[in-house]
Amino acid sequence: MLKEVDENRRTPEELATQFYLEPEMREIIVEGRSDASLLRWYFSQTFPDTDVRFYAVQDRVLIGDDRVTSFGHLAGSNRGRVIATAQIVEASQAKQTGGAFLADRDSASIGLDSCPTVNGLHYTDFTSIELYFFNEKSIRKLLTVTLRAPIQCKALDVISATTPALTTLFKIRAVLKQIPPPTPKLASKVISDIKIYPDGSTTLNAKEAIQKSAGGHVDALIEQYESIHIPEDVDYRNFINGHDFSALLIRYLQTNYPQVFREERRPLASASTLEFAILTTAEIVDLADTGLFQRLGAFLSGKTSGNGMLS
Repeated sequence: MLKEVDENRRTPEELATQFYLEPEMREIIVEGRSDASLLRWYFSQTFPDTDVRFYAVQDRVLIGDDRVTSFGHLAGSNRGRVIATAQIVEASQAKQTGGAFLADRDSASIGLDSCPTVNGLHYTDFTSIELYFFNEKSIRKLLTVTLRAPIQCKALDVISATTPALTTLFKIRAVLKQIPPPTPKLASKVISDIKIYPDGSTTLNAKEAIQKSAGGHVDALIEQYESIHIPEDVDYRNFINGHDFSALLIRYLQTNYPQVFREERRPLASASTLEFAILTTAEIVDLADTGLFQRLGAFLSGKTSGNGMLS
């Protein structure tokens, strides 16, 4: 049986040629399908007359892991695929204005993920798309409309209580990421066993979490963990993993308001499912004030700087 051909997928070089031959086109390539859906909704409202297409990198780009790693990016990473594609497109068509790319900042705030400057390549303002919804307004809407949480469950209290554990997990993941291949992942029971209380206290223990995840002698890893300093006067959305946000929100509610996930709301106790629900809290006015959505708006308007870099 012949393998079905996906007519949407192209090599980076083919994309570069397409952007050159069709300078009026507008296309944005992102890491995941949820990211693409969010941007498609937002710009259909703010640029209704602009013909623009949104793709997850897996649905648009033909690029192997060998090419991704040759640019120093992690094999199997959608982030790496997006950035490597942007770099190849720039090498072929340095001043193209038809294509834009969006990647998460991930651990760039502590120097573990590079964010190379590439024409057409944009980065999230925080670690990932999910952190645009780590705010009082979005969480209040989620608690009230979707989860029907008790009135005493306040969004600001949720943010205050979960932030310490979220930044701890961010540091733990950063330590694990620096272990040579086969690089361990955070043990699943680390999150599933967490309890978080209204005062911010938690059962999460960094040393135990690293031990469960990495095994063996972990003294050096603990030293690395303790060397990662997060200033107090910063936006913590730069020091939180996007997927941990939904997972720990669930753990907080299960610890203090277990009734939230009963009956028809039971499926929302899955972090991946809750992430979809969180995206529906998006409001045009809130996203419009962020740097990323303003930069992408400039791209759709055809506004570029003198050297061809997107402004």
